[in-house]
Amino acid sequence: MRTDGDARQLRLDFWRPATAAAATDDRLEPHALRIGGFLSMALPQPVDVVFNDNRHTIISYKIARGRLVVRLHRMFRHAESIELHALARFIAARDPAASRVLDRFIDLHRDEIRGGGRRRRAARGSAGEVYDLAPVLERVRSQYFGGIGDVEICWGAVRSTSSRRRRARTRSRALATYSFEDRTIRVSKVLDSARVPEFVLEWIVYHEMLHHVLPCDGGSGRRRFHTRRFRALERGFARYGEARDWEKANLEWLLA
Repeated sequence: MRTDGDARQLRLDFWRPATAAAATDDRLEPHALRIGGFLSMALPQPVDVVFNDNRHTIISYKIARGRLVVRLHRMFRHAESIELHALARFIAARDPAASRVLDRFIDLHRDEIRGGGRRRRAARGSAGEVYDLAPVLERVRSQYFGGIGDVEICWGAVRSTSSRRRRARTRSRALATYSFEDRTIRVSKVLDSARVPEFVLEWIVYHEMLHHVLPCDGGSGRRRFHTRRFRALERGFARYGEARDWEKANLEWLLA
């Protein structure tokens, strides 16, 4: 991070400096308006967003005529709520946690900076003995989240018996986790079993995807993930009641 006068910039020194001015593209305008509107609500002054094709300075911002002008690489057209909340926190206070979220987002889209068209590699460790998590994630993303969600998924390590007993009180959340840092859903290997219906696996993934798309509530001084809104959206899963009933009936052997 470097401050140049009134322009603060997130810099990535391993990229070469930009050699050309930003290209204009009418297809980016809706994204600029969306992000500008979000930031205008999150920050104390109105915000204008300008996209560019820079290779070196990915994010910069400054005050101009009473408005905050935020210049972003065009990769930010993919930004979702998590990145936009992080962007607002980064601009407002240069929050280190927000900077890490933005670094991860930039790293995931660095092929756009280098002009490459490479497809993102599939998550390692998604194929199990019974279930492959990759198609499960794609079904959940497509059916419930409009296909959005730049998330990886993999099977997690098998926990020791003592660890599983310590976490038994947390119910099904011992069965999967979502990491904001690396945007990865990790599912317990105990679910890679023919005893587990596929819709239950989809329910577990759906729950973790909600963590991806919904910011945590820190208004009370501590981070709250399972807010009222979160609990209401959980019920949007098509077989919510059936999945929860199956969990309760089988939790003992799942956490044994």
